[in-house]
Amino acid sequence: MNEYKHIDASKFEFVQMDVKIFDKKFETKAIGYFGDAVRRFVRNKSSVMGFVILVLIIIMSIIGPYIGGHGVRKQHMHYDQLPAKIPLLEKIGVTNGTRKYENQNVQYIKSFYEVDPADPDFKNYFFKECITWQSGKRRVRQGNVEVDVVDFTYDVYKHKSLPYISGWIGKTKYDELTAKGAIIGDPIKVNLSHPEFPQYVVQIDPLKEYGFKSSESIYFLFGTDQLGRDMWSRVWSGTRVSLLIGLFVALVTITVGVIYGSISGYYGGTIDLVMQRFAEILSGIPWIAIMTLVVLYLGANLFSIALALVLTSWIGTSNMVRSQFYRYKGREYVLAARTLGAKDRRLIFKHILPNALGPIVTSSVLIIPSAIFSESMISYLGLGISKGVSIGKLLADGQAVGITTYPYLTIFPAIIISLLMISFNLFGNGLRDALNPSLRGVE
Repeated sequence: MNEYKHIDASKFEFVQMDVKIFDKKFETKAIGYFGDAVRRFVRNKSSVMGFVILVLIIIMSIIGPYIGGHGVRKQHMHYDQLPAKIPLLEKIGVTNGTRKYENQNVQYIKSFYEVDPADPDFKNYFFKECITWQSGKRRVRQGNVEVDVVDFTYDVYKHKSLPYISGWIGKTKYDELTAKGAIIGDPIKVNLSHPEFPQYVVQIDPLKEYGFKSSESIYFLFGTDQLGRDMWSRVWSGTRVSLLIGLFVALVTITVGVIYGSISGYYGGTIDLVMQRFAEILSGIPWIAIMTLVVLYLGANLFSIALALVLTSWIGTSNMVRSQFYRYKGREYVLAARTLGAKDRRLIFKHILPNALGPIVTSSVLIIPSAIFSESMISYLGLGISKGVSIGKLLADGQAVGITTYPYLTIFPAIIISLLMISFNLFGNGLRDALNPSLRGVE
């Protein structure tokens, strides 16, 4: 150490003596709150998948009703309750427009399908060209009687495209069918006692009646309902209506809930006490009673359904916002802002509310599927919309017709509402984690 005590001063020199030194600019950009939230959200694969599914459903709810080409309200009365038929899947035997019957009494089939009595063999039924598969006859005992039964699968689209005999039709309908070239042979004129109001019975070609080229060219992707309406168009139109109901309920719920909860949580004391007692009284009224009264007085329409849903749904949001205000209003930065003269409005919207943004956004996202599910539930109770279509109404209609007989009337709306529930929950959970300030910077 002694050798360093007497060092010649000439060996020392100033570094950057005449150079101005500035702080170096960061090579990377600073990441803001929302930028960090987006980055963490993207890393959550399940939430991204839920978001993608949700976007696809929203897009299809907008353009889906116009893709099928059949329209939402157009009725193909003769082509009622057709099973689903999808172009690509039909080649592998899935959704190919066929229907399977098992253990069908041959005598019943004969009478039902008008078998030619000259040749009652099963393969020569008048709808023989519609059969795609059949088993041989076998004899089984039904009670004390032995009968012949068969299993068969037949093309419903071909069957529905065969000419049929109409009921009594008026002059207007007759002229319409004539213009389309849908009448086969000569008509039978009935109701002769009133010649001024002619009625006809005719044989009709359904392909020409509805403007189809052939049975092979007919595609109802989700089948048809009991009135011959295209289920593809109705499902996506119903999805759009259900999403609009959910969005309206979410907007009103968040707006009222945030304002109510902010005032209650910020001021506290007597104001909080009175406001909370009012909310408790309102929440104590059975929701189904509120729904029933609103529908009875205002009718079963979209407005009444949405109004009944928002009357009490904001209470949960207000309680959540109130708890957030109690959590943050005593923090140092809020007290410092109040000391510097910040008014209540600035303290609420600038310093406290932004910290509660994560739970609020998550709550708003999860309100939408909750509203859709509630609308579906009340449709099963017979309180759904009377006009128009929604997911809940489609499910209720499918259940009324028969889930086991025509399962596709229920399956497709059920798949859509299931995807909505799952995707909204995945998306909401991802937003909750991404917008949580305590998780910022945590990998």
